[in-house]
Amino acid sequence: MKTKIGAAAAALAAGVTTVVAGPSAAVAADVNPYSASAICGSGYTVIDKQVSEGEYYMYLLYNSSNGKNCAVTLKQANLGTPTLTDVYLMGQKDAGAAEDYGKFTYYAGPVYLYAPNECIQWGGFATVGSKTYYYNSPWEHCG
Repeated sequence: MKTKIGAAAAALAAGVTTVVAGPSAAVAADVNPYSASAICGSGYTVIDKQVSEGEYYMYLLYNSSNGKNCAVTLKQANLGTPTLTDVYLMGQKDAGAAEDYGKFTYYAGPVYLYAPNECIQWGGFATVGSKTYYYNSPWEHCG
């Protein structure tokens, strides 16, 4: 498993384009046939999302019964074609990190992290054509 820093460094070395969009009030219909809730499993609820229309939807989910976070990057382009896609979760103190990085056809993830009493950072990227679009959250969702 590569670390978030390794994947981010590889993306930067490849000359990526950064897209950081704010919260979206209206989002076009999801073209990916998979859903973050189904990928993460029963009991997980979406608590945050990052959207770059036409490139990716990233979701952060939480399961209150087991205290775990789950993250998924759903591709919105090149569906069915393996392209570099990434998703990660990282704890600010002792929780460690989890990442899924590789050439995927529909999504990266799910990755899970149990991070009680600490903030988390989450994000990832998706490659569309010759550009890579990525998101790295601030330390947030502290609990």
